[in-house]
Amino acid sequence: MFKVEKETELTATLITKIVDKFRANELARFEHLNAYYNVKNNILNRKIPSEKPNNRLAHGFAKYITNMATSFFMGSGLRLEIEDLEYKERLTDVLTRNNLSDVNFEVAKEMSKCGISFELLYMDEQSEVRFKKFAAHEIIPVYSTAVTEFLEFAIRIWESDDLSTDKKTYHAAVYTTKEIIEYTRTDLNKDFEEKDREPHNFNDVPIVIYRNNEEQKSDYEDIITLIDAYDKAQSDTANDFEYFTDAYLVVVGADEIVNGNDKDEKGESKALKTLKQERILCLEEKGQAQWLIKQINDTAVENYKNRLYENIFFYAQVPALTDESFSGNLSGVAIRYKLIGLEQLAAIKENKFLPAFLKKLRLITDQLNAKFNRSYDAHDISVLFDRNMTDNVKELADIAYTLNGIMSRETILSLLPFVDDVQDEMEKIRNEQVKTDDYDNIGNIDMDKVDEYVTNS
Repeated sequence: MFKVEKETELTATLITKIVDKFRANELARFEHLNAYYNVKNNILNRKIPSEKPNNRLAHGFAKYITNMATSFFMGSGLRLEIEDLEYKERLTDVLTRNNLSDVNFEVAKEMSKCGISFELLYMDEQSEVRFKKFAAHEIIPVYSTAVTEFLEFAIRIWESDDLSTDKKTYHAAVYTTKEIIEYTRTDLNKDFEEKDREPHNFNDVPIVIYRNNEEQKSDYEDIITLIDAYDKAQSDTANDFEYFTDAYLVVVGADEIVNGNDKDEKGESKALKTLKQERILCLEEKGQAQWLIKQINDTAVENYKNRLYENIFFYAQVPALTDESFSGNLSGVAIRYKLIGLEQLAAIKENKFLPAFLKKLRLITDQLNAKFNRSYDAHDISVLFDRNMTDNVKELADIAYTLNGIMSRETILSLLPFVDDVQDEMEKIRNEQVKTDDYDNIGNIDMDKVDEYVTNS
């Protein structure tokens, strides 16, 4: 974590030191974590003498863990409850235009892969609020040394290539609470040079930081050694099978037949040629032939691999859905019990995701207030997270029916995962009730008045 004193003067030298330190200390870690997500595990770099089999089997545990954890946490997205309908409509319009669900999912996936993820808010050519997700290696957050450790500024780094000259330019855009300062350099051994400054029109640093956990660690970072061990065990097993295929045939007491003078025009023993082609070996009376192979304790090897496999999922807190215990018609309680590790992992993610997301809503709300001359308050928004899991719908419906009359209808509806917007559903219920009441009133017409009207007519 990079820290500076409050209101530190931003200079090209300071930015250069921060970027160089980040490239030296953090970049390699992010690249390593991304490599495992892309199933480019360390086993692929293993070298064995060329005369020996060298199977290199990489397993996508990292990708499975991230995809499962992210889908469970953010696969169903999140819901916003806002009482002010005008505010809700305008905020929803901004979020929908920016494809909020997809951005949130990709942010959560980057959190899972690298332990941290970023979003940048900016104004487009039509002065509309836009936001975009950035990877862990593209943004450098710099915090204050104050007790609150608030974000002092953030640096976005990237590279560009000039195809005509084959020269590379290194860029650094510094986002402060008021402006964007752009720096460039063409040589990594030299300092950046300031090129431009412009206001960003937000009331804070327009970078949102999402942490996967307090330690900012990947969901699979602590089990990479277990993945490596499993890759090695499976690769060695494949090598052993290949050794069996290439086993040596030992011939005892038949040297004259196998290596004698009975050779063909190419100088090859006719006996060996017959063995290769016909799979027949003729030996003397006391001759023997047997395969020389490596003896392996299959049970011990498989137990070792199974233990590694189970430990990978246990320490990652992500279930292996191929487990037989997931088969059958499980109750909702049973399903949640088997996913309790994943639920705890999602709870940690939610606690870290929420403050960052609220900052994003606050920055967007500030722009809406300025545009429409309103005083919307982002603190009035309730953010609800839905877990993306298979529920026993009949069981939930029975629970809702049982609670009827004990709890409010609004609270009961909030317990049902298939109700996306509780307020909208309540409005639908009210409208249906009004229609039902009108229909029932048809049978309550005063017939005496009808008869009187007909008579007078």
